Amino acid sequence: MKDLSALRSTIRATSAFRQITEDDVSYLIEVGELKTYGPDAVLMVQGEESHDAALILGGTVTVIADSARGQIPIATLEAPCLVGELGALAHLQRSATVRARTAVTVLRIGRSALAEVARTTPSLLIDVIGRMGDRLRRFNGAIGLYTHALEALERHEFDPALMDELRNPLPDLADFGYTFGRIAEQILLRRQRSDEMASAAVIQRALLPKPAEFAADTGVDASASMNAARDVGGDWFELVPLDDGRVAVGVGDVCGKGVPAALFTGITKTLIRINLRETPDLPGAILKANAYLANNNAAELFATLLYAAFDPPTGEVELVSCGHLPALVRRASGAIEKLLGGGLPVGLFETLKPRMMRAELAPGDLMLLYTDGVTEAEDEANVEFGEDSLAKLLTLGEACGAAEWVARVEDAVREHSHGRPQFDDITCVALAR
Repeated sequence: MKDLSALRSTIRATSAFRQITEDDVSYLIEVGELKTYGPDAVLMVQGEESHDAALILGGTVTVIADSARGQIPIATLEAPCLVGELGALAHLQRSATVRARTAVTVLRIGRSALAEVARTTPSLLIDVIGRMGDRLRRFNGAIGLYTHALEALERHEFDPALMDELRNPLPDLADFGYTFGRIAEQILLRRQRSDEMASAAVIQRALLPKPAEFAADTGVDASASMNAARDVGGDWFELVPLDDGRVAVGVGDVCGKGVPAALFTGITKTLIRINLRETPDLPGAILKANAYLANNNAAELFATLLYAAFDPPTGEVELVSCGHLPALVRRASGAIEKLLGGGLPVGLFETLKPRMMRAELAPGDLMLLYTDGVTEAEDEANVEFGEDSLAKLLTLGEACGAAEWVARVEDAVREHSHGRPQFDDITCVALAR
């Protein structure tokens, strides 16, 4: 810009210098460094010391903030304008990078010269303070947005529209805004998953028989419980009256955790129940279910199970085991017996030969079926509860009803674990004659 008159007019057209004296204009021209930059040239770099301000006399520049996500455009400024004056006056590092968008002409004004003009022209400082105030206003607005979003998350009232605002943070808060937005997304996703898992848990619970109703309808003293290690589990229990007057009780344990195991659990249990409803043939119902599972098992899941068909008038019991732990029988005398157990699990092989046996429950006897979540519960020293402790538990105390025996087992396992996290589903069924 060779025309001195045009240069003086351009300086005065800048809002920060509108009220400076002619002497100050001359002073700025005298001490300033007139420079030209081509498109894409860098005038200032974020983080560097602010030794001077840049008075853009001609052209267009872009102000850019560097963040962990990369460069974020803050503003596009047209000449005439002053940039970098706050950092220069306050001895601050550059808060942003300034890059030429077109060819630009710049008068670079050193810190001391800018301070000298500011001492004689309060309007320059007022202009700087005004822009700082606007920046603080926008900063406070952004903080208010994040505070509102946080409160909404706490109240479970997060409006998805807020996420759009969080994705466009104030450049000064770009890193914080990006992190806050990611956290908010994760909270919403996990909350949604938690809600879905809670619904799945309700459905799984609804599929389990109601022990009290079963006992009232059949007159059989039976009880059961299932405590999942997660929202949904891979264990199940069964209580179902058969058309021939017997009742079938059972427990099962799918190899796996979470939703896949819960789905396989529901399918396996339902197949066996439907088969038993059609024909009161316990081995046949399990074999028929296994045939379907083995041919429709892309996930290659499997389950161990132990079922018993009990005849209330005679006390006769037919047991079928597929890879499961043995049943425990507490005789009226207090003696403990193990019945059956072992074999291959269901779901893997179409040809399955479950282990079977017959036994008898005399008046006063109790039969307990359980999953390995009971016997493998660990204490603080990683010592398992074990089958021996379970058998010993059955010898202690006076004879009682099935529901009380289930409660005793749960209490003993809980006491053994001493508050350690539950790592496996805990399921047991008690049947007393």
